[in-house]
Amino acid sequence: MLENYHKIHIVGIGGISLSAIALILKKEGKIVTGTDVHLTNLTKALKENFGIPIKKGHSPQFVSSCDALVYTSAINESDRDFSLAKKLGKPCFSRAEILGMISEGKRTISVAGSHGKTTTTAMLSVMLEEADKSPTAHIGGMAENFGSNVHFGTSDLFVTEACEYKDSFLHLTNEIALVLNLSADHLDYFKTFENYISSFKKFVKNTKKVLITNYDDDNCKKLKHKNVISYSIKNPSDVMAKNIKKFENGRFGFELFYREKKLGNIKLKVMGFHNIYNALAVAAVGLYLKLPFIKIKKGIEAFSGVERRNQVVFESKNCLVLHDYAHHPEEISSTLKTYKELGGKLIAIFQPHTFSRTKDLFDEFVKCFDCADEVWFLPIYPAREKPIKGITSFTLARQVALKGKKVRYFKNFQLCRSEIIITPDNKTVYAILGAGDIVELASGLK
Repeated sequence: MLENYHKIHIVGIGGISLSAIALILKKEGKIVTGTDVHLTNLTKALKENFGIPIKKGHSPQFVSSCDALVYTSAINESDRDFSLAKKLGKPCFSRAEILGMISEGKRTISVAGSHGKTTTTAMLSVMLEEADKSPTAHIGGMAENFGSNVHFGTSDLFVTEACEYKDSFLHLTNEIALVLNLSADHLDYFKTFENYISSFKKFVKNTKKVLITNYDDDNCKKLKHKNVISYSIKNPSDVMAKNIKKFENGRFGFELFYREKKLGNIKLKVMGFHNIYNALAVAAVGLYLKLPFIKIKKGIEAFSGVERRNQVVFESKNCLVLHDYAHHPEEISSTLKTYKELGGKLIAIFQPHTFSRTKDLFDEFVKCFDCADEVWFLPIYPAREKPIKGITSFTLARQVALKGKKVRYFKNFQLCRSEIIITPDNKTVYAILGAGDIVELASGLK
């Protein structure tokens, strides 16, 4: 279907996912244009390095001359480019729909789950590249190994992050599906956790060859497929990590077993216990593709990480500033446990992401900062949403304080940044957490 459209205009081209899609479409010979409300380093790179015309705000000219328009889910129907395209009868596709078109005819490996999609997609792409499988990859973050959110290969393997929001991943046709974990999220759309699980069941049903999933997650065990490869640390499964050892700065090594046979040792370059699970999912793909263990080991150990995922922003003798995309209570809790093991005073700096998520998971957010010595709150990042009465970052901060935790509230990045002490007397770890524009706070400290 994609072959029917030669000139494609993208609304919201500065988003991490759509900017990658823009590059993939250009690589496939399409003429791509774009608009966005804000011009960023990503849009600058698209213009200067890849010659994609981009305008701030809106462009009737781009819309009038395109064969199809692609839009981000963050826009509303009153967007001028979107409205004009509809008026002119131009075909309009969501980000999910165009990604589905791109995946058609390819051997698609889709990485889904509540947490860890971006890191696992990047790690898998690096492993396949190191194993000479030459995949094309669509990544929801900037992979350090590639210096990009997209990687171009020469084979028919296509690796993509599969987002569940608004059932987006149901547009994908998967040869291999990974489901990393399942916990309540995006309840503004799904309403109930049962609906959320049901969407993943449909996603698995769209999978042709194999489901790879986490058997330490009880909800993942509910997913059924004719061919399942399981992985775990605690429960019996096909792929397992055993004899886990912690090395410096929260990094881990383990012995990899496949169907009770020891294959060898793997030592991760990226920090965090959760990355053992990500590595097991990636190893399971390699084993399914019949890659030799030495190739699997080489690729996983070569993985350097993704921007905004345990990213070191600043490091000195007594100060470590880390930035992570964690915005769900389970992600925050896991990330802070990792950082607490680094020693010193741990200060979590958190920007909640969307009013609906803060409302739906409010009690979980109150509990997820237990590992931190202090928690600093910033205003909620609204993304696509309007405020919800009574749901504010200040209200959340007040409830965390009632648990006996020391909290502070800052109304903007500038005030917060002025309180970060880069040369403290005693070791201090600052954990900057969130999926919104809190990246501006982190980048200002470099």
